[in-house]
Amino acid sequence: MDGYYMRHISTARSISLIALVCGVFFFQLGDAALWDRDEPRNAGAAREMLLRGDWIVPTFNGQLRDHKPVLLYWGQMAAYRMFGVSEWTARLPSALCALLTVFAVAILASRLTGRTRGISQEGYWAAASLATCALFVMAGRAATPDACLIAFSTLGIAGLVLASIDPSPPYASGRVRPARWLPAIVGYLMLGLAGLAKGPVGIILPLAVVHLWWLVCHRAQTLTSPGRNHQHADGSARAGAVGNPRGSFGDTLRVALRWSRHAASEFWQTFGPLPVWRSVMALRTVPGLLIALLAAAPWYIAVGLETDGAFLRGFFLEHNLGRATQPMEGHGGSLLFYPAAFLVGTFPWSLWLVAIVWWCRRAARTNVAHRQLVVLSGCWILVYVGAFSLASTKLPSYITPCYAGAALAIGCFLRQFETEWSVPRTGLRRAHYMIAMGVGTALAGTLFWLAQKESMPGITVGAIGGAAVAVGGLCGWLLDRSGAVRVVPTVSLIAAAALQVSVFAIGATQTSRYRQDIATLTDVQQRFDGQGWASAGGLEPSWVFYLQEPIQEFTPGADTRSDLLDRLCDWIRSHPHGRLIAVGEVGEDLVAQLQRGSGRTVELFPLAQCPRFLRPGQLTVYAWDSRSGGKLASGAAAAPPRLR
Repeated sequence: MDGYYMRHISTARSISLIALVCGVFFFQLGDAALWDRDEPRNAGAAREMLLRGDWIVPTFNGQLRDHKPVLLYWGQMAAYRMFGVSEWTARLPSALCALLTVFAVAILASRLTGRTRGISQEGYWAAASLATCALFVMAGRAATPDACLIAFSTLGIAGLVLASIDPSPPYASGRVRPARWLPAIVGYLMLGLAGLAKGPVGIILPLAVVHLWWLVCHRAQTLTSPGRNHQHADGSARAGAVGNPRGSFGDTLRVALRWSRHAASEFWQTFGPLPVWRSVMALRTVPGLLIALLAAAPWYIAVGLETDGAFLRGFFLEHNLGRATQPMEGHGGSLLFYPAAFLVGTFPWSLWLVAIVWWCRRAARTNVAHRQLVVLSGCWILVYVGAFSLASTKLPSYITPCYAGAALAIGCFLRQFETEWSVPRTGLRRAHYMIAMGVGTALAGTLFWLAQKESMPGITVGAIGGAAVAVGGLCGWLLDRSGAVRVVPTVSLIAAAALQVSVFAIGATQTSRYRQDIATLTDVQQRFDGQGWASAGGLEPSWVFYLQEPIQEFTPGADTRSDLLDRLCDWIRSHPHGRLIAVGEVGEDLVAQLQRGSGRTVELFPLAQCPRFLRPGQLTVYAWDSRSGGKLASGAAAAPPRLR
């Protein structure tokens, strides 16, 4: 039998999937320095907890870190204990969670398309497409809690969906049933861990996805049940005849009213109180929530007791409620923010957007075997994009969990090329090839221009990724013209993998080598003995992580300039062998006022200076004891230090 038409994947494809995932997420994982601002904060918090032997209270730079819950820190602490503190171990939990998500999506897609064991061809393509989505790759290679949230929310959704489907091998039946207890319990436990990764959104939004999916599938199942009179393959009966298109305005109005009544009736019968209650009972929601809370609540209770409620107030009131009701840290945006972020996050597969939507619409109406999968994909995207579009604070990373849902539809769509059963029209395919060539060429040109503008020629390697997308579009065009359309997804996958590796692995490593600030500070730390660090005019979390010491920050804010100078002067007097980092014009202005201020004059000696990374101005390190010798060292080592 032709391998393209086998329902299970071959050994070669299994090996290729493993190689793809390992290459994308583990190649040069620890070669780039931690990127400000979240990566060093998370990695540093885990290190501080490990040094204290405290698995409950997260701190960074000696202060309570109430931004995120503890799951990522636990993973990093375990990695530190086994392999030591490094960039690689700080990112290892995220890479492992990305790996877990990819294979969870492979299993979910396989079960939704009727395969009860192993991984189907649809599962292979869903996993491969997810592993090469741009922002999912970035999450899996970053020391942030996003990959942990994605993994456990995906596992939770998968557990509840698999508990509820009514399989009918070798194809999906399209029916749902009350959830089986064992997989449902596992699903709710996974949602509890998602709550430990990023808080309430790890539980609430996945439950919304599953309930919405169950309601829609149950309604479709009711409409297509035997004994009902149906006029259309999609199971929806039209409310009345369409009528003569040349009829009077009154006829048109009557038809419109009948349609509106029908739509309202369908909405009520799908999402009314009684169907919602049925879904709550069928999905074991009440006992399931108790199970999820049993997994997450003990740590929240413990950290609340240890911090006298400070962590709970900061996390739930400021970083959850506050971010929902008002833009924080300048992260606002319109209702179009997340649709645009979705296109960027699923790049380069979003180039097929029109064709994928066309296929999903057709499959949901005519193909029972794919209906549940398409509905789940749509509900997954709709819940996350819709919920966070209503929130005031907007960041692209907030909707990354829905990329797993998008990958379900992308994977089944790509499978159609191999079977040649429901291939997009020729015009759509050629439009995609042209768009891919144009976008890939523009991306390569932009990265090359940026490398020249910032005087960082090493990052031109990222242009290879853009060129790969353009070449993939050209090869797709040629293959399509020669009649080998079923090879197009493989060529597109190779181009997507080349893009992600060149940008997030090789490109990130090359860019990191142009950072002089970390190398300058660690060089000063090694050459000049000192006790205590302070910064004036700004503070990057990576400095705290790589110096492995707390840094006292003095930045103009609520304090008046005079009060700020007084506090800085007091700190200098209490740390006679300390070091001061002056950042940009603000920092140099504070230093100048210290050296000429009335009643607080301090003689400072410059030790080293370097340009700020991708920001205007200089970074200068000062001392005020005679041991420094007042020697100024310009520049720094070529690369940040390696932690061992």
